[in-house]
Amino acid sequence: MAARELVQVSRRLPLEQVALRVALLFLTVDTLGGSRRWTLGPLGALELDTEFAPVPAVAGDDTRCFTTRGRLSAPDGYTVETEIVLTTRDGTGPRLTLRAHSPSPKYRSELAIAGRAGLTELAQELRFFGSRQHAAS
Repeated sequence: MAARELVQVSRRLPLEQVALRVALLFLTVDTLGGSRRWTLGPLGALELDTEFAPVPAVAGDDTRCFTTRGRLSAPDGYTVETEIVLTTRDGTGPRLTLRAHSPSPKYRSELAIAGRAGLTELAQELRFFGSRQHAAS
């Protein structure tokens, strides 16, 4: 059995807790069919299910995690399943992390580049939706 290559990229999300909750709500409501896709030009594509589910908390840890699934594609269409984790912790900003396992080491760097670009697109969309806090009040 071949070893699976882990692709993991992460980025901070400059949103406060209230704005983040609003952003996740608007992302889900604004998306028809429950999934959203970003075509990343020559870098590939990212598609994700827009409903982030909470991960059970660990006693004594102030970190809260939410996760969703998606698909990450290299420029030639090679596609792998992904997990996108949204982590929040008191005192620090939220963080998005994308993890994918590829059975082919050949695609590791291409998938990492597509993953970074995809997280940037997701972060921009969440920032946009988070700026609509007044609409949810």
